[in-house]
Amino acid sequence: MISAERRERIRTILLEKKSVTVAEIAALFQVSTETIRRDFDMLSDEGFLKKSYGGATLVSRKGTVVSQRVKSGIMLESKRRMAKRAAALVKPNDCIFLDHSTTVYEMCEEIAHMPLTVMTNSLPVMNRLSEAANIRLVILGGNFDMVNQGFFGLEAVRSLKRYCLDKAFFSCRTLDIRHGLSDAEEMVADMRRNIVDSSDFTCLLADYSKFGKSVFIQTCGYENINCVITDRKLNDEWKGFFKGEHIEYIECEEET
Repeated sequence: MISAERRERIRTILLEKKSVTVAEIAALFQVSTETIRRDFDMLSDEGFLKKSYGGATLVSRKGTVVSQRVKSGIMLESKRRMAKRAAALVKPNDCIFLDHSTTVYEMCEEIAHMPLTVMTNSLPVMNRLSEAANIRLVILGGNFDMVNQGFFGLEAVRSLKRYCLDKAFFSCRTLDIRHGLSDAEEMVADMRRNIVDSSDFTCLLADYSKFGKSVFIQTCGYENINCVITDRKLNDEWKGFFKGEHIEYIECEEET
C-alpha cells in the first residue's frame, strides 16, 4: 500500500474511532511506528488530527469537509440498516428524492426493483440506478463537486424548485435540538433546504454520531421534517423533543 492510500485509510479509521494509537495503526498496516508517525505528522499539518503521546485524536471543526470516498467506508453496516428501513417507506410509483449522502446511497440496492421516479443530485446514485429499467431517473443540473460527488449550485436549485416530490430522503452533517440541522458547506445546506421545501414527506437518515452537535451553516429547523431514522436508541431528551415536534423516529439498532 502506498503512503497516500494508507493516510486515506487512517482518515477513515479516525473518523469512526475518534482516536488511535501509533502502535495499533502500525500493526494494522504492518509498517514501522516511525512510518505511522510521519503519516500523523502530515495529517496534523492538514489539520485533520491532533497528535498525542503515543497516538492521535480527530480534530473536529465546524467547517471541516470530508470527502465522500472517505465517508463511504465508515459505519457501513449502520448505514445499510438505516437505508433498508428508509426504503420500506417507499411505495411503488412514488416520486422520491435521494440526496448525495453515503447513507442514502445505500437505499439504491433496496429500491432498484421498484417502479419509481427518482430525482437525485448524486453521481453514485445516478450510476447505480441508471441500470434499473423500471426507474425513471431525473438528474439535476448544476456544478459537479468532486469532494461530495454531487451536483450543486444555482442551476441545481432552480431545477429542483420546478418539481413537487412525494418523499425525500437525505442526511445532514449534524443535528442539534436548539440549532436544527446543519452542514459544513453553504452549497450543501442550500440544496438540502430546498429538498425539504419541495417534498410532501421528508425523512432524515442520521447515525448516532451526528446528534447533539452543530457545524458551520444551519440547513433547516424541524418544522418540515416528518421522520428521522437513526442507528441506535435515542435518549429521553431526543425522544421527548421529536414527540413534541410530531416527528416519527425509527431506531435501527444492531441485532444481537
